[in-house]
Amino acid sequence: MIKMLFLTRLKVLLKRKSTIFWILVFPILLASAEFFAFGKFISSTPIETISIGVIKDETPILLLDIFKEAKIEEQKPLYELIEYQTIEDATKDLENKKIDHYVYKKETEIKIISNQNSTNLSITASLIHQVNRIEDTIEEAYQSYLASGKNPEEVNVKEIIENLTKEVSYFKDTSTSKTATFYTFYFYALLAMSCLYAALLGVGLIQDIRADRSSLGIRIASSVVSKPKLVVSYFGACGLLQVISSCILYVYFTYILHISLGEQPLLILLTLILGSLAGITIGMLIGVLVKGGEAKAQGIVTAVTLSLSCLAGLMSVEVKHFVDHYMNFINWLNPASLITNSLYALYYYDTYTNYILYSCILFGISLLAIIGVLLKTRGETYASL
Repeated sequence: MIKMLFLTRLKVLLKRKSTIFWILVFPILLASAEFFAFGKFISSTPIETISIGVIKDETPILLLDIFKEAKIEEQKPLYELIEYQTIEDATKDLENKKIDHYVYKKETEIKIISNQNSTNLSITASLIHQVNRIEDTIEEAYQSYLASGKNPEEVNVKEIIENLTKEVSYFKDTSTSKTATFYTFYFYALLAMSCLYAALLGVGLIQDIRADRSSLGIRIASSVVSKPKLVVSYFGACGLLQVISSCILYVYFTYILHISLGEQPLLILLTLILGSLAGITIGMLIGVLVKGGEAKAQGIVTAVTLSLSCLAGLMSVEVKHFVDHYMNFINWLNPASLITNSLYALYYYDTYTNYILYSCILFGISLLAIIGVLLKTRGETYASL
């Protein structure tokens, strides 16, 4: 019975052209447009020394030291420092493209000024974030030392800085095959968007089994088919279709567009499965909460999906940087960010700690959505059919 229901539902879904368009065709079209528009930038290129301007007397000494010490490899510095007396001088050279960007400190915040988004800008932003953490750590350690009643003159600040900064490493092995570029982030976000568009499948599932939403729901409610078996079969069909769609996207990105997404396809597939599960369950929750026709629920799903994907960096990586810096808690609630962060963790980190954490939270969101659906639909009856 379950097998028959599963296959029947799969055939029904394959005939719904609008759903197939949103979960598969639309992401492929977006990816293709991005690739053909920025193909020469997407192609991986070796990281070169970055020309960066610093405003004299307005840039922290610790940051200057790190700029000077950071290296791509032993004999190749990461930064070429150019000092300026005023911001106006630095702005002029930035406009003439003599420098990539420049930094200075305004009150308590370090500002980065650039004319364009780039990998170089992301590297500098990450480095400055690390410096801020180092300064906070030094301040906390120093205050703790003073609170203990010890002589502050015994504190070797230079040694503390050296101990903290010697672990800062940005390019550990230049022979690595990891060749992600600034634009690779966009394709991670596209995969996340595709997973969340599975919410359309979840909405359709709810619409088709509820007697108060569709004629098909009336027939199902009047039948002798076990509702749990029906839901499991329908959910399985939705999940399989979405996973196949995500795998097609992954193959298209990797082997057709030659975008490097990572070297662990099985774990990437697991991330896409978890993301698809989250998308379907969120769609089911929206389906039971929103009263009205399927078109209304689908409109809400589209708006929610695009909003969450935007916060995860689909429209601009700078949006993701802003969220990371000022509203980081959103990343722990946004399934699109959890998907992209899982992919980042697989690509960049040697350990799986972050990947497991993001995956568990993503699964937890799916579980909460399912619980919400069960609580909302528990004990529902109809006066007439």
